[in-house]
Amino acid sequence: HWDVFWLRLLSVIALAASIVVMGILLKRLFGARVAAVAVLVVALSPLLLRYGFEIRMYSLASLIGVTATYAMVRANEQHASRRWWIMYAVLVAVGMYTLYYLALLWVAHAVWMLMRVIRSQKRDEAWYRWPWLWAYGGAVALFLPWLPTFLRQTTNGALAPIGQPMTADTVLGVASFNLLYQPLWQLDMIHSILYLMALVAAIFAVSYAWRYATRQQRSSLLLLAAYIGVPIGVLVVVSFARSMYVERYLSHVAIGLMALVGISLGLWLASRSRQALLGAGVIILALLVGCAHLVTTGNYNFQRMSRPDVKGISEVATSTCRDKGAIVAADPYVAIELMAYASSTCPIYFYSDSAYLGGGYAPLNGSPNQLTSKQVDLPYERLYYVYYDTPQLALHGEPRGTIDSDNLHVTIYR
Repeated sequence: HWDVFWLRLLSVIALAASIVVMGILLKRLFGARVAAVAVLVVALSPLLLRYGFEIRMYSLASLIGVTATYAMVRANEQHASRRWWIMYAVLVAVGMYTLYYLALLWVAHAVWMLMRVIRSQKRDEAWYRWPWLWAYGGAVALFLPWLPTFLRQTTNGALAPIGQPMTADTVLGVASFNLLYQPLWQLDMIHSILYLMALVAAIFAVSYAWRYATRQQRSSLLLLAAYIGVPIGVLVVVSFARSMYVERYLSHVAIGLMALVGISLGLWLASRSRQALLGAGVIILALLVGCAHLVTTGNYNFQRMSRPDVKGISEVATSTCRDKGAIVAADPYVAIELMAYASSTCPIYFYSDSAYLGGGYAPLNGSPNQLTSKQVDLPYERLYYVYYDTPQLALHGEPRGTIDSDNLHVTIYR
């Protein structure tokens, strides 16, 4: 097995690169001093840090999104080379291959570019002459080979029913996760006061920045606002049909929110007012408290309300499994988690009545270890049944004890 450090390294590198590219973009749009403040704010965002070390695609998607934004900004400059549009089209397609939720950012880009067209002297130009539409057309063409797989994945069993609707609570929760890495319902009185103070300071900073920004800077501020605002708006509309929000689903665009706050704070600090210093202090304090909370919270799952110890549970099973035992996972989700830690000498069986397993469960598709009946009778002396919450399978043998780790359990049968 690969060591966990090396598995996490790609995400860490991608997060660091995202911050660097965002810094380069902000320096081009607002200047070095203001960009330096923004980079500090971005680097202290606990939500970005949380998904910057997880073995998923979120930090890589963040890097692709920021790089595509930079390419789009360069392509929209006067006398820009066509290669920037080509680069943008490729990145849009690569982003869709990486994380489907990046489509929310591409919509934000399209909204911003449409606003530029409306406000520019070229608004009477025929729409088919807009280069960004051709870039999107090229991206769609590059994505077409994957379209059948995408359509199949929308109905596979890997889509967990954990989404929430975008209500006022969850919208405000976007800010609380980015500042304090806590949902609103978890804030005590002290953290609530700090959250409200930081939120008010951020609103004042954005208001000041907009009021005193140049026309070009306002356009750039609108880009950063669209970066996070449009994805939230789309999810609000989608929520009328289906709940699709989880805090991590916006982690790849959270860098835009923190960049907006950071840039606004930098422009406000340039006024050298005491209010700006106080606002900056409150926001930085909130971010530091959020980072400290992230350290103490660790790998906490706010949907399952637990801190799963899959590694520990796996070690319990594999330490005594050897050749006479086997692990029975309650479902493909548990099986995938266990595969990262379980010994190769301890086979993993799992229950699923799905004929096809795709998405994150694709490695299990067609596995001879798939169980399609909830009545489990396997030729082993010991079975280690691993499940969340309550058991759903009936295993042959007598249960000899259960080990619990929050809501993850392993029951031993002999």
